[in-house]
Amino acid sequence: MKLSGITLFRIGGIDIVIDYSWFIIFFLVIYTMAESYFPQAHQDYSVQQYWIMGTAAAVLLFMSILLHELAHSFVAIKLGVRITSVRLLVFGGLSQASSEPQNGRDEFLIAVAGPATSMALGVFFLVVYSYFNIAGMVTPVASVAGWLAFANILLALFNIIPGFPLDGGRILRAFLWDRWNDMGKATRVVSQVGNGFALFLILFGILQILLAQSLLSGLWLVFIGLFMKQSALGSYQAVMLRRALSGVQIRQIMTEDVVKVDWLISIEDLIQKYVYKHQFTDFPVFNRDEFIGMVSLEEVKKIAKDLRIFKQVRDIMTPVELVPCLKPSDDATEALSRMVSGDIGRMPVVEDGRLLGIVSRHDIMNFFKIKSDLGTA
Repeated sequence: MKLSGITLFRIGGIDIVIDYSWFIIFFLVIYTMAESYFPQAHQDYSVQQYWIMGTAAAVLLFMSILLHELAHSFVAIKLGVRITSVRLLVFGGLSQASSEPQNGRDEFLIAVAGPATSMALGVFFLVVYSYFNIAGMVTPVASVAGWLAFANILLALFNIIPGFPLDGGRILRAFLWDRWNDMGKATRVVSQVGNGFALFLILFGILQILLAQSLLSGLWLVFIGLFMKQSALGSYQAVMLRRALSGVQIRQIMTEDVVKVDWLISIEDLIQKYVYKHQFTDFPVFNRDEFIGMVSLEEVKKIAKDLRIFKQVRDIMTPVELVPCLKPSDDATEALSRMVSGDIGRMPVVEDGRLLGIVSRHDIMNFFKIKSDLGTA
């Protein structure tokens, strides 16, 4: 399933995506800064100024988090790790990679780049704040800079907590990986540490609500803990999936006995004789022995029911030149990444214009399950 979000722009081949959940924290920061923090810290500004300051603080915080993630990404790319996108979420950012670092040293350099950038930004904003204070100029700019210094330093310190999915977890994994020479074992240990810290945050948040009567801060800790717990599990599963599929080519997974559809059959026949019978959502289309395209259930659904008997597959199919295809030598991890990012269920495997087979996300995940069951993942 394609992840929800808005692609803002592209930097160095990396898509910058804002997840819909991110807007929650963005507007919450603006509101909190404009209605609570700045009015309490500085009582001599107007309501309009507070809202401008709150908006500026939120935008600059967004840029700070983006720089944090880009630091990870650019170091990763320099070390040979392919980064597909940076996604900004409700609790921060996430760099999405299609491969893993080759060793613990590379992992350490990638992981430490984010907190180092946040700390550098914190120091920069602290210098700006100090300059205005020393000069005796208490201005809105100084107030925003002071808050951003605190926020970035806190972001750096929070991220070095040694548990997945935080940067500190990756730094710890780098040391354990280098010591044990076993990335899977290191990942498992660090995921358990991250899960333990997440449970601590959840319990501490509940105590905040029940004993300290602090509903907002308690709920915030609970939400962060739940997010960390889910992310720790997801990060571990993603790493183990990449590890299991490392070096696996599509030719080892694809289905060679392909169900083919003639381009001249009606859409009604396609539904009755192929979709219902085989229960696939995508089928390769042939003109005699020539592979000419793909037809999907999504395209079928666009045709009115009373017209399906009259229209043919060739009327709705996607021509082969527009179909995303794989080669038999393609890496399974890269193929899965393409399928997930493009929301594609099945992809044809083509070489020299000939259809050699079909591979689906289910095929790849089933292959991973088999390797896991056999203890070879």
